Amino acid sequence: MTKKTDATDINFKALVKQHIETQSLSGQGLARMESLLAGVETIQRHLIDESESSLIDTDAASMAQKEEPEAVDNEPTVREKSRNWYSLRLKSLIALAASVLLLVLSVQWYPEVNRQGEARDSRELAVSDIGVRIADEVAKNHIKMKPLEVQTAQLSQLRAYFTELDFTLVSSSRIDDANEMVGGRYCSIQGLTAAQIRFVDRQQSVTLYQVQYDKRLYGEIPTIESGEPPIELVVRGVAVAIWVEKGLLMASARAAH
Repeated sequence: MTKKTDATDINFKALVKQHIETQSLSGQGLARMESLLAGVETIQRHLIDESESSLIDTDAASMAQKEEPEAVDNEPTVREKSRNWYSLRLKSLIALAASVLLLVLSVQWYPEVNRQGEARDSRELAVSDIGVRIADEVAKNHIKMKPLEVQTAQLSQLRAYFTELDFTLVSSSRIDDANEMVGGRYCSIQGLTAAQIRFVDRQQSVTLYQVQYDKRLYGEIPTIESGEPPIELVVRGVAVAIWVEKGLLMASARAAH
């Protein structure tokens, strides 16, 4: 194989590998693509070796031509004709190998994209479902507005009361400073013990719910620190927002306008 052909082959393989690396394939999908590329390379080398063998066979014909009378001026020799034929065939083989590889990639890539899309859709449906269930439970608690178990405007005093929680109550960036804390009580969010913290402002009551974030139970919930917007739903006339902050799952509830 000539240096020019080697360079062309290397460039082609590099471009294909670069294309594969830019795709969001799973580990199994990437391994399959690498295997397909290796298979096409083997076929390409076999075809090129066959062409080189044909070129060697023409050497005998070229030597025989030397023993014959000189060819007419400007008439290509057997060797020149063979080299031209070899060059054209080699280019055709490389183009054919590229076409075969791209066809195989397209066939293999489509199911991979489908699988990734289905997995992503499944996660979105799961988040939506858990979001609705959390919002419904939070809205019910907000509407019932059961009596406070502890009345205080200090977060430290709330922490001292909620000793049965396996986490520490924290402040939330989504509760405006204009809201005044008045106390709290125990509640639950999807079966886990949680805290309901109650606030009031000039217009309405606001309840904030905090519970340990269990990803296996609650699924994917937007994280405030990552810049993700909270899940926002209106359930039973109550505007509910759900998010993760400081490692806790939080939800706020207030009357919808």
